[in-house]
This record gives sequence, C-alpha cells and structure tokens, in this order.
Amino acid sequence: MRSSNPSRIRRRGALSLALAAGVVGVGAMVGPAPSSEYVIDIGPVSMPANGGHGDIAQPAPLALKLPVDGWLRGIAYEFVDEKGEQLPTRMLHHLNLIVPDHRELFSQIMLRIGAAGPETKPYGLPWFLGYRVRPGDSLLVTAMLHNPTPKEYRSVRLRVRLEMTPATPWVRPLAIRPVYLDVMPPAGGHAFDLPPGRSVKSWEGRPAVAARLLAAGSHLHQYGTALRLEDVSTGKLIWEAHPKLDDKGEVVGMPIRYFLPFGVRLSPDHTYRLTAEYDNPTGKVLPGGGMGALGGIVLPASGSEWPSVVRSDSEYQHDVWVTTGPGSSHHGGASHHGASQQESSEHESGHHTVAEEGK
Repeated sequence: MRSSNPSRIRRRGALSLALAAGVVGVGAMVGPAPSSEYVIDIGPVSMPANGGHGDIAQPAPLALKLPVDGWLRGIAYEFVDEKGEQLPTRMLHHLNLIVPDHRELFSQIMLRIGAAGPETKPYGLPWFLGYRVRPGDSLLVTAMLHNPTPKEYRSVRLRVRLEMTPATPWVRPLAIRPVYLDVMPPAGGHAFDLPPGRSVKSWEGRPAVAARLLAAGSHLHQYGTALRLEDVSTGKLIWEAHPKLDDKGEVVGMPIRYFLPFGVRLSPDHTYRLTAEYDNPTGKVLPGGGMGALGGIVLPASGSEWPSVVRSDSEYQHDVWVTTGPGSSHHGGASHHGASQQESSEHESGHHTVAEEGK
C-alpha cells in the first residue's frame, strides 16, 4: 500500500458544539481556535450490488505518520465515487482509527482513538477537550465495507475527515484519552453468534489507572435492544443505551451520552461490566450476528501516568495479528467481526491530505 500527501487549502469556522464551555474549569484557555482538517482517503474499491463484506476485496489497513501538530477534536466520514460525488454511507460496516504506540485503558490492545459504523453521525469534542497529536505519531486506519444497496459502485473511496485544532501556546485543551470496551475479549473477533430469542453477552475488566468517563457512544447490530455499562463493585448502573431501530429491526442510530461537568469516576480497584442484550426473532442462530461495543473519552486522574504499551504482551501481539497480520480480514483470516473470508486480493493505496481552515 502506498501513500501520498498532497495538500489543499480551504476556510471554515471552528467546530461549534452545543455544550456550554463553562462546564469545566479551563483557565488556561480563552475560547475556540481556528481548526484544520486532515483528510484520509482509502481505496479505490469495487462494490458489487447487494455485496456482503465477504464479497468485497476489503481495503488493507493503512499505516501512516501524522504530519500535524495539534489536538484531534472531531471525526466524520463519507463515500465518494471517482467524480467526487457522495455515495450512501451505509456501505460502511465499520471504521477504526488505531494508535499502535499506545494501549487501551482496560486492556493491552492498541489504543482506539476513533470508530464509526453506518449509524454514526459526524461527532466532535467541545473546544476545551482534545486528543494530543504530534508530528510523526503513528496512525493505523482499518475499515470493512459492504454494499447493501441494489446498485454496483466502482472506484469507491472511503474519505475520513479528522477535525484538528493547531497547537498554540494560548490554546491548551484538557488532554483526554479515548476508551474502548467490548462484550467480547479485547483481542480477537468482536462478533458472536446470535442465538434465537432473548440473549445477553458481557465482559468484565478493570482500568489500569484512575480516570473520569466524560462521554460515551455505543454500537449494536440488528436485533440489539440495549447496551449497558455497570460498576460491578458497587452495583451501580453507569449508563444504559437503547438503539433507534427501523421497521426491519436494523439499528439506524445509537445515543451518545455526556457525563459533564464532572464525569464518572473509573477506579482501578473496581470491576466494570459491559453487557449487550439482543432479541433475535428469526428462530435460528445468526452466525456473527451479534456485537456490543462502547467507545468514549476519559480524563486521566491528575498525576496519573498512562501505562506504556508492552509489545511483548500476548494480548497486544494477538491484537496486531488480528488487525494487520494473517488473522485480519484483508489476509483472508478472521475479520474484526469474526467472519472468515477465503479470497485474497491486491489493494490499492489510500492517501491523506491536509486542509487548513480557520478564521
């Protein structure tokens, strides 16, 4: 996979969000700053009509070094054809933005700093929060595509847009860390066979350091009814999310919850459980039909040091193998969602661009 880095200039105002800036004390900051947009293209890919992810030559993971110095504050995506015209966003099965040089809060797997599914709308952080990015930082972009439409598309590109605030001495957002939880074990496939009727799948773990959960989003598949995060040690329900469904039971939207102004404390001496609930009316087992994941942001406790990645750890190595190695979907192994693909193919590169915006 090769990459290029053409740049283009555009102007746009800073990202505006409907959250009051005063909910967190941020005396070092004076207000929103001009933003820049970093664009990553993946593809081109041919998308046969009514094609499942096993029918499509999936794009290989795109590894790159970020050339930007600033704060990541928003993520959006779109599909475009060779003319740049937008295509249905429901052709995305899932998208992950991964930092191989850092680990997750609840496990030794690589840090996920962003994710999206077909139901995901563009999202961003208030101006006083951000994920710090420095020139040369590694980023791994993985995606799985499918085409549930009756129309064939060729030369399709998945375009990922990262909203950035440039680093300046007078703008210093609170440095957040993303957090990822799944109802399946951290390293490996994240889908599970969905039995008929009502069912529950859950996973438990402890955070490596103390932090406060500031916001969370959720992900379920068809026939999902709830995703629940609990503090097992205290018996407290932290959040329960219910999907928005269409008349076919397809998930068309998932809620996002903000725990501002103070967040929810996550303690390393507490055990937390993520649970996905489903109600499968088909009367049969749906292979790989279930999934339950939570993605959010945390603010590490003052004075706490985020644990370093341990590349020799078996969990980390298995995560790399499943994500980029022989176990990944583009190599014909187990996919992110646990499916198996037999075909292998050559994949053309992605490319990335920088668009500076601001006032």
